[in-house]
Amino acid sequence: MDFSPLSDQALMGKVEALAETERFSLVDFLLHLGELDRRRACEKTSYATIFGYLTRRLGFSESDAVRRVRVARAARKYPSILRMLSRGELHVVGISLLEPVLTPENHQRLLQRASRRSTREIDRLVAELAPACEPPRDLIRALPAPAPHPPTEPSTTIELLGPSPAPTASVTMAPAPPTVEPERRVVFTFTADEGVRTKFEQARDLLRHRFPMGRMEEVIGEALRRLVEQELPGKQRRPWKPSTPAKESRRIAKWIRNEVWRRDGGRCAYTGTDGARCGQTGWLEFDHRVLWALGGRSDDPANIRLLCRVHNIAEAKRLFGASGSDGR
Repeated sequence: MDFSPLSDQALMGKVEALAETERFSLVDFLLHLGELDRRRACEKTSYATIFGYLTRRLGFSESDAVRRVRVARAARKYPSILRMLSRGELHVVGISLLEPVLTPENHQRLLQRASRRSTREIDRLVAELAPACEPPRDLIRALPAPAPHPPTEPSTTIELLGPSPAPTASVTMAPAPPTVEPERRVVFTFTADEGVRTKFEQARDLLRHRFPMGRMEEVIGEALRRLVEQELPGKQRRPWKPSTPAKESRRIAKWIRNEVWRRDGGRCAYTGTDGARCGQTGWLEFDHRVLWALGGRSDDPANIRLLCRVHNIAEAKRLFGASGSDGR
């Protein structure tokens, strides 16, 4: 398909129209799936269940199949779900999370509270309705040690000694390599309040450049490493060295970065053509509004802004072409 005649704005409009069409198609699909489930028609086939039909016949993943069955069953009881789904006010993942706690008495209130909420917010809403239980105690438990890596087969060298009707073979067995002991792993279990979760997510965003996957082990491990280094008695500090004045250097001084971070709220400050701000909190970089290579200052907070990596690269490409050679 040739998209070249479409401007970016026209392309976005087309995608939005297709998204609306997709939502209506999804509603139609769920209506028919609910009726198929009500009739228990799959019991007469080799698929036996509606889940088997979705996964084996229609090729849905297991998680997608479970979610759609839950949503279809919930929509049979509470038809307002389909109206909200068609308007983009609810999404399939959110409805599947809500389905176990919906009742004839609370469904209208809960669906409205969940309207246009993220998966995390709906998950928190569902947790509020769950019965109180004793939180698990703090625990660090060692996992069973995995089996050592088996040594590789020893190499065999065969040397023929001279031309002979029955040559003698000399076999040299290389020594077996040492067994590699696998790294031992442990499981941490603890509960925390929402403040700890918020701090963890902030730390994960701050460390995205170093740990792109944002694994809990990486983020918490790095936080503990820095804490121990800071608090450990007798820690040697690096001697202070005067740096080149920021006015003459591309380097942005720490006090400038701190001020810009506070001013921009730790979020990408890029504003798109639709007037909306990006607001991304991960992959943030400090950017010169007036390029340093063109005389932009590094010692003036007004000339520095926070941009996420995507928008920083996009700005470089806009100014310098596809090469993205910045001089920023």
